[in-house]
Amino acid sequence: MGSKAGTFRALVAAGAGTAAWGLFESQWVECRTLDVDVAALPAVLDGLTILHVSDLHAGTPSLNMRAFHKAVDFGIEAEPDLVALTGDIVSHPRASDTVVAELERLRPPLGISAVLGNHDVGASNDPFSRGAIIEDWGEAPVTLLRGETQVIEHRGARIEVGGLDASAWLAGRAPPPGELFSPEADLRLLLAHFPEAAEELAPGSADLVLSGHLHGGQICLPSPWGKLRLAHGVHRFHEGIYRDGATTIVVTRGLGTTLVPFRLAARPEVSLLCLRPA
Repeated sequence: MGSKAGTFRALVAAGAGTAAWGLFESQWVECRTLDVDVAALPAVLDGLTILHVSDLHAGTPSLNMRAFHKAVDFGIEAEPDLVALTGDIVSHPRASDTVVAELERLRPPLGISAVLGNHDVGASNDPFSRGAIIEDWGEAPVTLLRGETQVIEHRGARIEVGGLDASAWLAGRAPPPGELFSPEADLRLLLAHFPEAAEELAPGSADLVLSGHLHGGQICLPSPWGKLRLAHGVHRFHEGIYRDGATTIVVTRGLGTTLVPFRLAARPEVSLLCLRPA
């Protein structure tokens, strides 16, 4: 009987320790600078910097806003040219004002380009999540793209930022994402919450794709075959930097959590991407 009680106490202690670590890791934001090779990048855009932020999941019971605050602090210090926000911004309307207040602290010269994710449009199995789309961004220089293209002139180059419409994508009604760009673009940047969108691109139709959504698995366990990701399963582009022909794909683990407020072996991240010609 004593042995069983001891085993039970050990299991409880292990569970409590794992939960405590998961809460800690959920706000242990990895702030990093990455060189990203982009095919045929014009010389005038060599060194262009993009702060890639994703998956805030603001408003659910969690430490997500603490992680976001740390990411914004990093962005202020890094002084990027452009900020890219790739969806799942708000998971409950109560957090909208806080998100806007944080984004108002960022002043990138080329602005903040954003797309929505499934949580923003109310497509989630998280019982704590209620989709909300921010209508008033206050003083934050946000351009929200819903199947639209933003043209940015910079150093004499034409940057086209295409934003995948999350609602249309989920409904199977989104046109091929490569159609967002024109032949005149010097840099074709696709913001798509879902990494699967990169698989739908016709060869050579976009130069750089930024995505999130997968959280790096959020809860991961070690195995002889590498990380066993307990969220979102197996994907072709899961986390990190990929090359697919002439297209570079960057998938971030993002900042927030969903369903449970924990991360294990999948630290939240924010990245300053420094573009380089491939």
